[in-house]
Amino acid sequence: MRSAAHLFPDVATKQRLLAVSRGEAPPELVVVGARIADVYTGTWAEANLEVASGRIAYLGPRPPRLGPETLLVEAKGRYVVPGYLEPHAHPWVLYNPLSLLEALVPQGVTAVVYDDLLLRTRLGGKGARKAMEALASPHLPARVLFAARLVPQSTFPGEEALAREAGPLLDDPRVVASAEITRWPQVVAGEEALLRGVGWAHGAGRRAEAHGAGASWERLVALAAAGLDADHEPLRAQEVLERLRLGFWVMLRHSSLRPDLPALLDGLPLPPASRLMLTTDGAAPSFYAKEGFPGLLRRVAAWASPLEALRLATLNPATFLGVDGLLGGVAPGRLADFLLLEAPDAFQPQEVYVGGRLVAREGELLLPLPPWPLGPAGLSLSGDALGRPERYHLGEAPVLRLENAVITRRGEARVEGVRAFLLDAEGRFRVGAWVEGFLPRLEGMATSFTAATGVLVLGRYPEAMAQAAAAVGRLGGGLAWVQGGEVVWAEPLPLWGYMVEGGFRQALAVEEKLWALAREAGYAHGDILYSLLFLTCDFLPELRLTPRGVLEVKTGRVLGAPLPW
Repeated sequence: MRSAAHLFPDVATKQRLLAVSRGEAPPELVVVGARIADVYTGTWAEANLEVASGRIAYLGPRPPRLGPETLLVEAKGRYVVPGYLEPHAHPWVLYNPLSLLEALVPQGVTAVVYDDLLLRTRLGGKGARKAMEALASPHLPARVLFAARLVPQSTFPGEEALAREAGPLLDDPRVVASAEITRWPQVVAGEEALLRGVGWAHGAGRRAEAHGAGASWERLVALAAAGLDADHEPLRAQEVLERLRLGFWVMLRHSSLRPDLPALLDGLPLPPASRLMLTTDGAAPSFYAKEGFPGLLRRVAAWASPLEALRLATLNPATFLGVDGLLGGVAPGRLADFLLLEAPDAFQPQEVYVGGRLVAREGELLLPLPPWPLGPAGLSLSGDALGRPERYHLGEAPVLRLENAVITRRGEARVEGVRAFLLDAEGRFRVGAWVEGFLPRLEGMATSFTAATGVLVLGRYPEAMAQAAAAVGRLGGGLAWVQGGEVVWAEPLPLWGYMVEGGFRQALAVEEKLWALAREAGYAHGDILYSLLFLTCDFLPELRLTPRGVLEVKTGRVLGAPLPW
């Protein structure tokens, strides 16, 4: 339980809990008459619930001892369930770590594990620790925890520091796991730095998560032998079962990019394995607006039962993270993070309580979120240098064909291709390729929303590409779109070029505008945000624009070297 030491009560709090538990002192909050979800035995039981000092002090049939300041909630005919736990979130898909809570908390998510990648790449280890302190404030309407990255999503100069910083961070009580290792083939090959990082995680009592997309049985065996504990990349039921048989915990993903639950559940045996969890895996803003976490629970409940679905979103992830003595169940000693539902299978909560505080009701967050706590976070980009059309001329170069939202294959000819350049933010290099099947009618666009540090510029016409890139440079990071020789849309992403500074609705509006423009330009896939983000990653098939050059991911060969700036 070291991973959540900051959440455990001190002696005075325990004494207060015991006084309420014995019936000698009044609680601060009482919920009477509800049916309680017992995720430990898989049953429902009518009981009264008493809360003191933010924790559950009593659960049972006893009539409560009410004090003058006790808040009484009459819940006859309603259902109390544990708050949902999202174990794998990327809090920078236009929304930011605060604004994402506006969507998650009203949906019943009371604890979330955030990937720390962006904090670390922008602030370094010490800066990330300070950011974690600010973003894990007890005044927020949810418990914010973190997973520490051992490697980034795309190669960049100085990335070795990322692995070195992970060791000290894994001792931080806010960090409950090491985050997904996207370069899992290097683990299979025995890469020393990654194996050392997995050892740090285990030495600190943390789990270590893989990103085994497409891994064969033999490679999964190797990942298990290396000590990796979990994976969220199975696409079919058979792949879930393979991971379970090798001792992995498995996150069943359903998101804007990968709406996988129907295929995952079809063929899995009942009852569900205790090592299964649910995740939305950093979905686009529109996914949370349309379906969100309750949608995942409804799908699982239709396959199994409401209580089994709840386990996948509460007790199982809490046990995986080693915080089941604090979260994941409605029981004495646990944090008073619970939901009131109108029916066992009505997973959109009527009320959300965190630490015994009512934080959301009927889909609306009741507590105002604090302003962004980390100060200015814009990128330093040279608009003049980015705005030179001659930088976007491209002759013979590798051809990438977008097969779906994120998978590319090698193209044979430039039939309807657009130019694509990854530009180094510090002006050291540019990497170019032709991309087919992406935005065939695009004149020019640019964005800093990309897995590699820098700016991604796409288009048919160098002049339009230069206009868009220059606009992003002037914004200090963001999105820009050019049509008819004019910048028709320029949207700043002031938080490191990835996130809006405002609320969740602002992030949703940016995504909607991007979708409208992308459809006009011929985009025919399922997730425009991840198409842009992952065009420059280094872990998905087949060809990618990376700082190393145009990378053939499976072999590691560079097919097109970086060009001088």
